[in-house]
Amino acid sequence: MTMRRLSVVLGFGLLLAGCLSPSPYGYLVSGTVPPQMPERLAQETVTRMEALYPPAHTRLALTHPATDPYGLALIEALRRKGYGVMESRVNTRMYPSTRDDMPVAVQPTVSPDVGIPFRYVVDGPFEPRLYRITVFIGNQSLSRVYRLDQQVLAQAGAWVRKE
Repeated sequence: MTMRRLSVVLGFGLLLAGCLSPSPYGYLVSGTVPPQMPERLAQETVTRMEALYPPAHTRLALTHPATDPYGLALIEALRRKGYGVMESRVNTRMYPSTRDDMPVAVQPTVSPDVGIPFRYVVDGPFEPRLYRITVFIGNQSLSRVYRLDQQVLAQAGAWVRKE
């Protein structure tokens, strides 16, 4: 009976630990993709955001560093359309020598004056050739799946909005 109780407690603890661990954000694509793919995905993301969040009236506060090709293209496209974007700061030391010295994102203090918390995930491939974009804007998210066939990127579904 004690062993059964211990395994229930351990299982519950692992479940809670999984719920509390921070989700990875950023560009998590594995393998090679066409060099124009991140920029095209960023353009399509901004086009969808325009319909829901008016440029020049929306300020976004990126909560993680955007140093990847998609993140850089996304920030540039957002600013060109008139969005205010506050980028996440990164603490760096001059010469990192250990894992503890590596750059760490500093959580911005996000308030209505600063902007809406904003983060993204680009991941894949799922199945053989499916890639997914999810942008989190405040407590809402927008997601879309794309298919890459013969180095040609095509939409594999509609944008999905979670409120």
